[in-house]
Amino acid sequence: MNIDPVKALGDKVERLRKDLGTLTARLDDVETAGAQQQLSATNQIRDNNRRLTGTNNRVSELAESVHRLERLLVALNRKVRAGVAERADFDDWPGIDQTLVDTILAGQDAYARKTFTPQEAQDTRKLIARYDARLAEAIDAAEGLTNLPANAESLWRAKYARWQAFGKLGRRPPAPDDEAHAGDAAARSQGNEAVAEARRQIRERIEDAVARDLLFPAWFENALGPAAPPGCADDWLCTATDVVLYRLLHGVDSPADALGPAPREQGHRRTLHDRLVGECAEYRRA
Repeated sequence: MNIDPVKALGDKVERLRKDLGTLTARLDDVETAGAQQQLSATNQIRDNNRRLTGTNNRVSELAESVHRLERLLVALNRKVRAGVAERADFDDWPGIDQTLVDTILAGQDAYARKTFTPQEAQDTRKLIARYDARLAEAIDAAEGLTNLPANAESLWRAKYARWQAFGKLGRRPPAPDDEAHAGDAAARSQGNEAVAEARRQIRERIEDAVARDLLFPAWFENALGPAAPPGCADDWLCTATDVVLYRLLHGVDSPADALGPAPREQGHRRTLHDRLVGECAEYRRA
């Protein structure tokens, strides 16, 4: 049987061309279907995100509404109780006079000052002695520089180097003041006793107000809530005591803000203010 190889090859190429066309068409159909599915999925994701955002906004609105309702209920409760309940007085403290307050503040200042342990005082005195010796050498070198003959170059360099070395020592260390140290120790001790006495008086009055179900001042409830959270009574009382003491020590008399604005300067008062603000916020959320 005589078969033309060229014609047979052409037929095979033609069949392959048709198969390639069919495969290309199928691939185009698959790509089109995939693009449509991806577009559909993207649109669905966008719809879900919009619904989620709307839900989150709604939850936030509901939370704000609940919070406003809680404040209204607290205010209403205060008005109802004000007509029948005795008010607690956390602003007037005859037993905590200005002398006691000054003793507490003096103790806090003493704690804030730098104090030396016996070993630190000994080491500092050694540093001061070395500094004074180097100072005497530098003064001697400076005086020698003005009296050296013109040909004493090496000696001039040595004295000048000694003077320059002294200039790199910096300032003279402050000397430990034993008398001031003893005074600060006494101030800290007296301050601790005064703080304990003030806290005792304040805590007793708060506990009495809780036991008698008295109406707390507005600034007290704004800071600490209307009552101690369950399981936190002792911690709540400690914070409440420190809040009242803070007002007494730093002259805060706002009828609404228990602690007043935060102090600008860093130190014990700023640290205490920030701690009390954080603790009060935890009790209000509980």
